[in-house]
Amino acid sequence: MLKRTKRVIGKPLLTVFTILAIMLAVSFIVIAIMGDKITGTYGPPYGEDFSSRTPEDFRLTPETEGIVEISNVRIEKGILKYDVHALKRGITFIDIYSADGEPLLMKKVYVHRLGIITLDTYFGVCTAGFLIPLSVLIATLYFYIDRILLLRQGIKKSIYAYRNIMNLGLIVFISFMLFKLVTIIFEFDGIDASIESVLATAGLFAHIVLPGALVISFFITLSNLYLMKKEGRNWRNMLGFFWGLGMCLMTLLPSWIYRFVMYHQVIDIFNEKGLATHIYSLFEYLIFFIISYLECVMIGTVVFGVRAAKHIPAFDKDYILILGSKIRSDGSLTPLLRGRADRAVEFAAMQKEATGKDLNFVPSGGKGSDEVMAEGDAIGKYLLEKGVPKEQILVENESLNTYENIRNSMKLIKERSNDETDVKVAFSTTNYHVFRAGLIAYEQGHQLEGIGSTTRQYFWVNAFIREFIATLVSEKRHHLRVFFALLFGVTTMVIVNYISVLL
Repeated sequence: MLKRTKRVIGKPLLTVFTILAIMLAVSFIVIAIMGDKITGTYGPPYGEDFSSRTPEDFRLTPETEGIVEISNVRIEKGILKYDVHALKRGITFIDIYSADGEPLLMKKVYVHRLGIITLDTYFGVCTAGFLIPLSVLIATLYFYIDRILLLRQGIKKSIYAYRNIMNLGLIVFISFMLFKLVTIIFEFDGIDASIESVLATAGLFAHIVLPGALVISFFITLSNLYLMKKEGRNWRNMLGFFWGLGMCLMTLLPSWIYRFVMYHQVIDIFNEKGLATHIYSLFEYLIFFIISYLECVMIGTVVFGVRAAKHIPAFDKDYILILGSKIRSDGSLTPLLRGRADRAVEFAAMQKEATGKDLNFVPSGGKGSDEVMAEGDAIGKYLLEKGVPKEQILVENESLNTYENIRNSMKLIKERSNDETDVKVAFSTTNYHVFRAGLIAYEQGHQLEGIGSTTRQYFWVNAFIREFIATLVSEKRHHLRVFFALLFGVTTMVIVNYISVLL
């Protein structure tokens, strides 16, 4: 299991492209075998039907002789249907007239090199054409299941891992795409139409989230202003504002560019055969896909942040670390640090009541340049005042940050327990800090469970944004692979659509 969780995202992506290539090859073979015949349809306008008509009431004629042949004209369920057979490569139109010669419909028909017939466009409707989106669905479904399995295994190993956030974000992102692919298969209207529908999905997702993003950005801004008022002005306290503003601007950017291009006539945005139009489309769709993906990763960040904060460790612990933070000028604990200590004492009482097992407290934190005493000593003093026996307190008073808190505290625990391997340890910190602290412990090779104390809500926003940024940085290679996969996929789809309208 450990070996599986260490796999990089590049291998599954390579497998996905391999599966997709094989499935597409099989699909093209099937289409080549069956594609020399297709059934065309014509339904009457205004919701009427042809139930009272007979095939003799219609006349179907190819404009160019020798390219296709029409047979088996019939009325089924009130719709006119007819079979089209390929004779030779070329392009023609099938004209449908009423019995009195009134023109009703002109249907464009392509006969490709292998005898495959497509209707309306070069990559339009063809026999068994639904196999192509089905191939994409199967390859995507493999990657989707793989992410679910990796997420489950990752959570069993530790909930404190950026890889879990990334996998959950991918699962949310792919879920939306899978739903769209299923609808495309059941409503297949041509390869190019299917591609257009997939491309539009990312824009739809981004715009669905946009109203919420605008509202959230407003409240994030208020939260950050209040945070700066209470905690001081610095760029870290504005992370939430920058995130909300950036996502709104990115979502609106394609629309602004569209208006600029249209009103200033930089390019003819309505020219479907223009290369510039499709380059613009590539830029627009790529932005929407990236925004949608980032929004899904942010969802994963919030889910795991809240889950870590709400988690209650198992009642089998031998020690609980209390992670330090700045103390007051008189050596007393700030409300934030007191909350961490009280939460540790509360957990000890919960474990005692549930299992009868006592645990030891490890207050951790060194002395800052502007502090009168070490944070660990201040916490230890507070625990004594709370009635914790002195023999149950093991003070660590040299660490200067969370990394050293955990490293130095675990070293002391190992020394006291004579390097026993089955020592169970938890840690107490502020709720928004649980995931980050758990991650640091996990990266040091320690399987610790965290418990969070409550704090002011305005801390949460920046904590989520910070973890989101940390996820992008920590897993940058894997996110870059996803971005390049999106670039390749979107570019390929835009090129296919360009060829379809060009020919």
